[in-house]
Amino acid sequence: MSQIILGTGRYAEEPFFVEKFYVNLYSVEELCYLLVEKAELLDQELMRRELVQWLDEQCGLDRLAHTLYALLNQNGSIVAFAGTILEYVNLYPPEIVEQTERIIKDNEGLSPYERKKAKADYMLQNRKYQKALRQYYSLLAQVPETDRQLLAGIRHNMGAACAGLFMYLQAAEWFMQAYETDRDQESLELYLAALRMHYEEKEYITFIADHPEYHDASLRVERKMEQAYGQFEGTDENRMLFTLQVFKEEGSSTAGSDAPYYQEIEKLTQGLKEKYREYVS
Repeated sequence: MSQIILGTGRYAEEPFFVEKFYVNLYSVEELCYLLVEKAELLDQELMRRELVQWLDEQCGLDRLAHTLYALLNQNGSIVAFAGTILEYVNLYPPEIVEQTERIIKDNEGLSPYERKKAKADYMLQNRKYQKALRQYYSLLAQVPETDRQLLAGIRHNMGAACAGLFMYLQAAEWFMQAYETDRDQESLELYLAALRMHYEEKEYITFIADHPEYHDASLRVERKMEQAYGQFEGTDENRMLFTLQVFKEEGSSTAGSDAPYYQEIEKLTQGLKEKYREYVS
C-alpha cells in the first residue's frame, strides 16, 4: 500500500477539525491548502492555541509551533499567522503566498455581518443549501435595515438556495424581496425564471401578460433559458437520457418489455436522490 509523502512534519494520528469549513486536517500540507483555497473566508477564528498545539504534538512541528505561539501571545494578525505557516512549509511559490496574504488582508475590514454572509455563501457554493439557508435566516434577524446592499445580497442568495432545493415559489419570493431592496435586474430576472419553473407554461404567460412592466426582463429570461437548454443538450445527463430512450424503444420492439429501461431509470433517479440528500444535509 502506497504511503503519502509529506514534505514537512508527519501525518497526524488524530485530525484537527476546522468547524468553519467542516473539514478534518491530517497534515500541515492540508492546512496550507486550506489557507490558500479559502483565503477570502479566513479570520481570527482560525488563530487558536488548539491548532498550534496540534501542529506541535500531532505533526511534530515544534519550531513552527513556537513561532505561532509567539504570534498568539503578541495578538498578531491572521495575515501574519497564515503567512508564517505558508512560508515555513514552502509548499507554494512566493507569488501564491503573497497573493493569499493580500486576500486575507483585504478581507480584514469586513464587518461581522459580511463575514457571516461569506460563511453562508461558502455553504451555498458547495450546495449545502439547507445549512446556507439557516445561516442566512439567522443573519437577516441581525443586519440593520439601513444596510440595504447586504440585505439584498442575503435575500438574493436565499433565493438561489431555495432554487437549489427546487422550491421555486419560495425562491421567487426571495428574489423579489432582493429586487425590491436594491432594484438589481439580476434579481428580477431570477424572480421571473423561478416563476417560469414553478408555473405551467400557460399560467406563466398569463402572469407576464398581466404584468407588462416585466416584459423586457421576461424576454431576457427566455434568451438565457434557451442558452441553458442548449448547454444541457451536450451534458452527460442528456446523453444518458437519450440512450435510455433508444434502449426503451429497441427493447419494446424486440423483447416486448420495458424492464431494462425502467431499471436504468431507477439507477439514474437513485443517483439524483442521493445528490439531493447531500444538498439538504
